[in-house]
Amino acid sequence: MTNSPHNKESLSPQRGAKLLASPRLLYWLLPAITLLSVAGTLMPQGEPAAWYAERFGAWAGLVALCRLDDIYHSGLFTFLLGLLGLNLALCTWQRQIHKGARRDVLLTHISILTILAGGMVTGIWGQRGSLPLVVGETKDHVEGKPGFSLPFAVKLEDFRIEYHGSGSHRVTLASAQEGWSETAEIQPGGSVRLRGGSVQVRALDYYPDFVLDVSGPATKSQAPNNPALRLEISDSQGAEKHWAFAKFPDFHADPKHRYQVAYEPAEGRIKQFRSEVSLIENGFIAARSALHVNKPLRWKGYTLYQAGYDPENPSFSSLLVSRDPGVPVVYAGFLLLTAGLAWTFVRGMRRPA
Repeated sequence: MTNSPHNKESLSPQRGAKLLASPRLLYWLLPAITLLSVAGTLMPQGEPAAWYAERFGAWAGLVALCRLDDIYHSGLFTFLLGLLGLNLALCTWQRQIHKGARRDVLLTHISILTILAGGMVTGIWGQRGSLPLVVGETKDHVEGKPGFSLPFAVKLEDFRIEYHGSGSHRVTLASAQEGWSETAEIQPGGSVRLRGGSVQVRALDYYPDFVLDVSGPATKSQAPNNPALRLEISDSQGAEKHWAFAKFPDFHADPKHRYQVAYEPAEGRIKQFRSEVSLIENGFIAARSALHVNKPLRWKGYTLYQAGYDPENPSFSSLLVSRDPGVPVVYAGFLLLTAGLAWTFVRGMRRPA
């Protein structure tokens, strides 16, 4: 069987080069890249294998095989970006450089190629993973796909969760003798009147994480782990002081009291996570810093972000470690893009009417 001239033409290098430089290839590449980007947005990326196994069951293996758990670093995504960059470069050569087209348009094309190059640099050489730590622990190995070691070690010196203001607390007061109960909201340091003003309740102190130490009642942290209120209840017969515990309502109840108190704490809204870390090189502390959400720590080309915490373990902090060598290239591309578009705009304004 012999090859026809048509088959030889379809397999020729010239035809392949023509396809690579054709805008028609772009019409196929853009939807494919967009589809993968949408999938990467909808599918959580970079989670542990156990997370995907729990949610996808038997399909978790297929998710890992197709790299759906790390789409932006997959070979397919990087290949499509490279093919897109090659297509744009050849189109730019044929229609801009080779034919002597406008320089502002050429600059815009070069800027897009620079942005794509930066994305590919990060996709190939970038690193990303998680660094779970407890207070006092030191690590230099980052968990990820794959994991990697840092050129320095990170020690978690302290971890704190900051909350918004104490807010209002719900207190229910009941009188067994008179057969009534009434609920009201009260703020620490404030007061409220019940039963038409005949009974006053004052919140003397609030302890979000109540403990007893050598000096007396205290709070272990600002996290609402064991909320307690110190109350004073006054009426025509006098005043009596109560301890109200949200998690232990019967604790410290005095049978001689005229009133029973039930307490529901205000919902503590988290304001900020804050990790105090030391960076260790060759056995010595090279730097100390605090990082929290929207304030990452950058060191030796790596960026550490505050990523999460464990509500059951107040000394646990999860950091996200990222190395993006392509970011400066991407920024340079956007600067070139801005210059190219501005050049085109100014050139359009100078045209005679």
